[in-house]
Order: sequence, then C-alpha cells, then structure tokens
Amino acid sequence: MNKVRGRIRKMFFCVGMGLAVLLTGCSKTELEERCFPLLVVVDYKTDSQEVTFCAGFPKSDNSGGSTGQTTELQVATVSGTDFEESQTNYEEDLNKIADYNHLKVLVLGENLIKNLGTYNEMLDVLADTEEFPRNTYVCVVKDTEALLKIDANLPQDLGTYLEEFLNNHENSEKRILTLGDLLDEKENQLLTLYALHLLPEETHVRWDGYCTIGTEKIYFYKENE
Repeated sequence: MNKVRGRIRKMFFCVGMGLAVLLTGCSKTELEERCFPLLVVVDYKTDSQEVTFCAGFPKSDNSGGSTGQTTELQVATVSGTDFEESQTNYEEDLNKIADYNHLKVLVLGENLIKNLGTYNEMLDVLADTEEFPRNTYVCVVKDTEALLKIDANLPQDLGTYLEEFLNNHENSEKRILTLGDLLDEKENQLLTLYALHLLPEETHVRWDGYCTIGTEKIYFYKENE
C-alpha cells in the first residue's frame, strides 16, 4: 500500500510540475531545482537482501563553466528493500528533482541479474513509470562499487565515458543492449539477451565478454570464446 501511495504522490507531483511548466514556461529557478543523471548503477546485496541505487552526473568543465549539473550532486550509494524504494531514497538525499531524460547508461550488477525476481520487479517499475529512456544503454559489471570509484580518475563523467566505450565496441556482431530491449523481452519472452560484461580497472574499464540477462541461470562468455 505504501508503494502505491508513493507512486500516486509522485505521479501527481510530476503532473503538477508539467502543468506549471506549460503555464509559466521553464524558468531558471525550475532548472536549478532539477538534476540530470547520465548514469544509473543498480545492484543487489545478497547479505542484507537490499537493492542499491546510485546515479552519476556531468562534471564541470575546465573553463569555470559547467557541462550541466556537476558530480558534486552525487550522493553515496543508497539501498532499499526493492528498486523502487532505493531509487526513492536516493532522490530524497539529492534534494532535487531527478530528470532522467538525458540518461545514457544503466549499469546492472551481477548479483541483481542473478536474482531474477528482483530484476523483474525493477523492469516492472521502469515500464510503469517510463522515467528512463528506452534507448538507454545497458551493461553488466561484477563489482559496482569498483566501477563507481573510477569516476574520480576520468576526465569526463562516468556516464559519458561508458557511453563512448560501449559505442566503440558495437558492431554488426556486438549490438549493445538497451533498456527497451529488456522491457520488450520481458513482455515477449522469445529471445535470449546478451549484455556486455565489463571489468573495472583503476582508471578505466575493459570488455570481458558477454553474459545472459533475464534468464534463470546466468551464463558468461569470455571475449575470446
């Protein structure tokens, strides 16, 4: 019941904000009240049986200006009993309205996709809210915490870095999965989907192969196989 009430409150809030923008236009103040995640990282803690949620934002440029909202907005990874609660908890810590229209990459932890029930619950929420763009790239990592630490060592934000990395590794034989692929397959249940599996290093990531996603058992295929 609390989840339903929370989703209803969020819906009315978004409708109210939309009407305000239509009636008054999008003022500078309204933009300052929003933040624009480029990256979302979701995982599952097997010990506490909680879902973790974290987002990444643009970095400031070297000219003293900004490419958008800066990484100073980013708060520590937040957890909840499920995806919806962890996302809500994270957004409350931001103290801003999270606008996901510019989201580039959704990173899923291995533990999350291995827990098929939790994974499917996440997709149900994303299909229902339609907050994340369907063309958002999706990849998988084993250690999401190690991935987030790379951000401090990159010249650009982690979301942009991963988007460029995935684009550079896509060809006719290696198509990058999108959120739309995951949502469609959950509905149709016709195909076996393969996500790029990445390994975080200290200053970069490397492509390690593929893993199945949305299946009862996860299968991994190394790069040279």
